Amino acid sequence: MKKDYTISPEIREISFSAKPLNWALFFGSVFFFMINLFAAIAIFPAYSLSIGSSPFLSGLQNTIFGLAAVAIRFYLAPIMDRRGAKPLMLLGAFTFATTPLLLFLSPTYSMLLTARIYQSIGLAVFLPGMYTVVAEMAPQQRIGTFVGALRVFFNLGLLAGPSIGLYLTSSYGYESWFLFTIAAGLASFALLSLTRTPAATPHPADGKTSLDKIREALAPVEVKIIIACIALFTLTYSAVVSFSAIHIETSTPQTDASIFFVILGAAGMISCLVAGNLTDHFGRRRVAIPMLALVGTGALLFYFLPYWPPLLYICAALFGIGVQGISLVFAAWLLDISQPHLRATTISFQENSIDIMFAMGALIFGLAAQGPGLGSAFLAAGIITLLAVIPFSLKSASFKRA
Repeated sequence: MKKDYTISPEIREISFSAKPLNWALFFGSVFFFMINLFAAIAIFPAYSLSIGSSPFLSGLQNTIFGLAAVAIRFYLAPIMDRRGAKPLMLLGAFTFATTPLLLFLSPTYSMLLTARIYQSIGLAVFLPGMYTVVAEMAPQQRIGTFVGALRVFFNLGLLAGPSIGLYLTSSYGYESWFLFTIAAGLASFALLSLTRTPAATPHPADGKTSLDKIREALAPVEVKIIIACIALFTLTYSAVVSFSAIHIETSTPQTDASIFFVILGAAGMISCLVAGNLTDHFGRRRVAIPMLALVGTGALLFYFLPYWPPLLYICAALFGIGVQGISLVFAAWLLDISQPHLRATTISFQENSIDIMFAMGALIFGLAAQGPGLGSAFLAAGIITLLAVIPFSLKSASFKRA
């Protein structure tokens, strides 16, 4: 007689979601990992310059970091589905904790590239892994709420990481930042080690390769449409993050561009808390459509900024709510649609789309802005995003958890 390895929603809820300490350990691990991730993105270009590289090479190391993560993720995500997310997430936290040791050993640009490729293993596995763990631990009917909570700690790491890194490097030098990175990485590793997660669900060995698993996960039309929407809003998001400060300074010189990012972050945090709960109660589609529309509206309104500078605050609020809201709704939706033994592989499409399109977005938008200017480019990006809401609304009506 075959054993039933399936964990019922009731048992899972009692065993995991009813234990706040377990969630605190997990979210704490995510927080420390994100501190390291976003600090590295912000600090390593300056570190690269400090050891004698050119400005081009200082940017190249971040590009190589992202592209290496994309390539590694395609291979490791299916393995995560077979063996469970936690072991590979622990490997990811370990790589971030030990990366500075390579630079202590040899502070050269070639070693920096080696260190960034090594560190990309962590980026490749931790992000899809954290969503997979949430889907395993949270009650099925509350996945959106817990993904929203996860995004809060994601964004707290974004706010804290670069600030701490910049303070340490400017006040005490890069060595102090390296030591802090090691400590944060070890904290992430330790907290995740103490987190109790459901055992990986046994799945019969079928002889399929990682490429076969990727094709199987990408087969549902729902997954393809959601990934396409993720790619679209990431392009718009990349454009706004990359060029908003320049547009604000040139169109409204009297305005402090940093205000935009403060409001963007605060609105995004609120959206994470609210949108996750809303999507569980009203369905993914009913929340996704207005959130995607807010992304397009926030970008479009940038065109009118020179005519009414206070519009900046509205742009920041709408865009922050929209981007964070749509990010968590699509993540929860992909977790709904994916089969349990393909969750990490499916969510890896989201992370790879974000990494690739964010890198391409700045380039595409920069080229588009050379002709008509940044304002017109923002207008076009907003209109395209808004127009995409119509086919998405029609196509998504029959989706699972629509």
